[in-house]
Amino acid sequence: MTKSWHQMTALELGREIGNGTIDPVDLAHYFFDRIKSADPEQRIYVRLTEERAFSEARAAAARARDKNRRGPLDGVPISWKDLFDTAGVVTEAGTKLLEGRIPSEDAECLQRATRAGLVCLGKTNMPDVAFSGIGVNPWTGTGPNPYDQTTDRVPGGSSAGAALSVAQGLAAAGIGSDTAGSVRIPAAWCNITGLKTTHGQISLEGVVPLSYTQDTVGPLTRDIADANAIYAILSGRPAADLKGASLEGVRILRATSHFDALTDPAITGRIKEALALLTAAGAEVIEGPVPAFDDVIKLSVAHGSPAAIEACMLYGDMIRAHPENIYQPIAERILAAEGFTAVDLAALYHGQARLAKEYLDQTAGFDLVVGPTQPKHPPAIGPLLQNVESYLKATHMSISLTRLANLLTLCATTLPAGLLDGLPVGLMLMSPAHTEGKLLRLSAAAEKALSPLNA
Repeated sequence: MTKSWHQMTALELGREIGNGTIDPVDLAHYFFDRIKSADPEQRIYVRLTEERAFSEARAAAARARDKNRRGPLDGVPISWKDLFDTAGVVTEAGTKLLEGRIPSEDAECLQRATRAGLVCLGKTNMPDVAFSGIGVNPWTGTGPNPYDQTTDRVPGGSSAGAALSVAQGLAAAGIGSDTAGSVRIPAAWCNITGLKTTHGQISLEGVVPLSYTQDTVGPLTRDIADANAIYAILSGRPAADLKGASLEGVRILRATSHFDALTDPAITGRIKEALALLTAAGAEVIEGPVPAFDDVIKLSVAHGSPAAIEACMLYGDMIRAHPENIYQPIAERILAAEGFTAVDLAALYHGQARLAKEYLDQTAGFDLVVGPTQPKHPPAIGPLLQNVESYLKATHMSISLTRLANLLTLCATTLPAGLLDGLPVGLMLMSPAHTEGKLLRLSAAAEKALSPLNA
């Protein structure tokens, strides 16, 4: 069966553009028509960049005709989370605190994407200043999770619109950010692929900040090959060679302790099914605790989280001056960081550095450390907006596993591991800092092994 354009991966679309069977201008029209039909309330895209997109698409079409394409994704349309500066276009990071903010230049990573020929469709929805793992935004509305047709469930956050744009076929890929899981959470709950890069691998210049030590940029895609190609463009580094990627002889540690204690047993069972497929593909899977995971959470509880402390530094004065311009539970989470002292701050950052080294010692000899991306299924939206306690509980649940990679400076992917009770389960693969190439190769091999669950 021939795929529709919105069902194709970014690389597949790029190949068809190169072959002359898809015109980038027609492709842009196709996606804009789908967006306007599927998202009339603008809960996925908060604003479109049509004039820019068609200008970029026309240029890509001319390059394709002249056999002078800039790369494999030249002419492919993608979405951008609304915290990436876009020249002359309102960029508000999901908050009324920044209402009407118009940057004069593109973010550096958007500049890289534009130079590679990618087409910018528009800016996607997110919670206030990206400080939420569930993706709810009372100002703009929240696009519901596509896997429950009877109850509106959260899509995951904070790259909520980015994930929905891909899952709903409204972009070939989405660019998001991940501070405590904000790429991986919505990718897992929307049944797509996400890559959390090492802090600093992709420039944060021109990205509205939440946490200057934790923020990372990463793609949300249909598969690992797309994530690999987009990561190469945004980082300026060579793409990993995914040909012949194999799990033969690969040693994998399934983290227990923190993961098993928090995860729904049914989801843990599904993760074990997924790992059985990886074992059948040649991997050696061993189960055991990772003490650094438990210790870094204890450290954060005692001395604060970097995201909250740094967000308070960045936005505390603005929140106190205009508390009506930010969702109250998010404001409370940010301002709560004022209770920590300078001694707490020193203990936090010193402890993180120490535990990052201990993690490497504890996981030495393993190629990957894995676990579920999310411990539970996505909750319903309605009750979260009606009860602050429920909102905060869901938010803490959503980041409980993913934030480990941020706190310990790891890179990570999430891969679809099939549906459970009709809702997606994600498998998270973690690797030490700056090992994206190896992580992407092993993730590609794992993706292939997991195909029976995702058929």
